[in-house]
Amino acid sequence: MKKNRTRVMTAALLSFLIILFTAFAPAAPAGLCEVMDEMPKLVEYTAPENYFKCRLPAGWTPYDRVLGLSAEEKKVFGITLLGPDQGSPVTPALTAHYYAPGNLLHDNMDVFIGRHARPALGYAIAGKSYGEVQNIEAAGRKAKAFERIDIRFTGERLNAAKISIFEKYVVVPALQNDGFYVLKLSVPATAKDKFTGMFEEVVKSFTPEK
Repeated sequence: MKKNRTRVMTAALLSFLIILFTAFAPAAPAGLCEVMDEMPKLVEYTAPENYFKCRLPAGWTPYDRVLGLSAEEKKVFGITLLGPDQGSPVTPALTAHYYAPGNLLHDNMDVFIGRHARPALGYAIAGKSYGEVQNIEAAGRKAKAFERIDIRFTGERLNAAKISIFEKYVVVPALQNDGFYVLKLSVPATAKDKFTGMFEEVVKSFTPEK
C-alpha cells in the first residue's frame, strides 16, 4: 500500500514539473517556425568542368539566357536559379559562378567588388544603399562579402513600380590568381529574412576546385 502511494505521488510530481516547465519555457521568436518551415531541401550541384561544387535549393528553376555569348565565350561558368513566387514582380534569384582568367566581364575579383560594392557614379541614387565590404572565410580561404539594396522598376514606364532588392555577395579567390568565384543572393527586400539562412548554408557547402 505504501509503495502504491509513493508511485502515485511520484507520478503527480512529474506531471507538475512538466506543466511548470511548459508554462515557463521561453517561447520561440515570432516567425521563427515559419522561417524554418520555408528552408528548402538542398541538393548537390557540380559546375561545368568541375570548377566548383555546392548545395543548392531543390525546386528552384535554372535560368538560361537564350541570347548572348555562351559560357565558354564569356569564360564564366556556373548556374543561376530562380526561386518561388513571393507575391512580388521580382523573382528571388541565386547565382553561383566561376570567373575564369581572361573572362569578358571582370579582370579580377577586386574589379568585380569595385563595380558592385560601390555606386558607379560615386554616390548612391535615392533608394539604393551599400554596406561595407567584409573580410570573411569561405571554403577555408580569405574571401570578401558585402550587401547592398538595389532598385528595380517594373510595370509600364509611366506607372512603373519601384521595388527594393536585397543582394548579398560572397566573392572567393581561386588559387594562384586563377580567376575567382561569386555566390550571390538577390531577393525582394521584404523577403530578405526568408532566404538569408538558406544562402548561408549554400556558402558553407561551397567547395572550389581551383
